[in-house]
Amino acid sequence: MINSVSNLLLPNYQGVILDDVISKNSSGFKRDILIFIGLSVAVGLFGGIRNLCFNLAGRRMENAVRTKLFRSILIQDMAFFDGVNSGDLTSRLSDNTSAMIEPAQTLLSTVLSSAITLIGGVVMCIYTSWQLSVLAFTTIGPIIIVVKVYAKWSARIHNQIWAALGDANSLATEALNNIRTVRAFSCEFLEYKKYKVSCDESLEKGIKDAWAGAGTFAFTEYMELSISVLLLWYGGSVAMEDSQ
Repeated sequence: MINSVSNLLLPNYQGVILDDVISKNSSGFKRDILIFIGLSVAVGLFGGIRNLCFNLAGRRMENAVRTKLFRSILIQDMAFFDGVNSGDLTSRLSDNTSAMIEPAQTLLSTVLSSAITLIGGVVMCIYTSWQLSVLAFTTIGPIIIVVKVYAKWSARIHNQIWAALGDANSLATEALNNIRTVRAFSCEFLEYKKYKVSCDESLEKGIKDAWAGAGTFAFTEYMELSISVLLLWYGGSVAMEDSQ
């Protein structure tokens, strides 16, 4: 919370410092510089503490999920193991567990700070100029819609990616566990081809997701740039009209 509040106050004090320079207020300039330095130190210090706390929490969550998943696997009936490859299970224990915890860890570290930043930023924007704030808010709707559509599509693609990687891991585990049989029947190239097919499938879907992610990023960036140009044009026009 302190880190988010300090981040909100930093731009404001930058403007105050510039005002002190323009008005040649030396005493106010020194005071505001010291406050700015204090806020900068607070941002770095409390930001590091926040990241440490949430990283530790994420590590503990990942460890708990992985151990509980392994315990749940061990107590299953033998029929369960007859229908599941060992490679799939090891993939779930390693890669999928980390992938499942990563979003939760990110949410833990960003939700609170982002909420404070959002509320504080909106209040400061409206306080500074409600006209420019309303103009800036017009881009929020399109960005939310595009990101939401991409997120749903990307979730499906990532499920397919993890499934393909699980198949590849299963094939590799079985081939390595039975390497003598593979060598005896000269099936090295066959096992390699099956493994490569699964990896290529994962790569193909990953490339699609990368292109879609790049397009979404470009759209949001262009929206932000366009609203920046619009704000500068509108704000500058109003300022010049008032000066006349």
